[in-house]
Amino acid sequence: MPTEKDSPKTSLEQERARQKQKSLEAEQDDYLEEALEETFPASDPIAPGDVKDHAKR
Repeated sequence: MPTEKDSPKTSLEQERARQKQKSLEAEQDDYLEEALEETFPASDPIAPGDVKDHAKR
């Protein structure tokens, strides 16, 4: 007898949650990568954050 845990709806919700988490992690990695690229010279500490906000100033 299938339980709610085994239902396709539950499986889909779990997969969406995993994909959303991966997307958030990828976005954070992109911000860190851009911060590293914007850091010059290499001896300066990285500036993590939304680099686009700094470009507006």
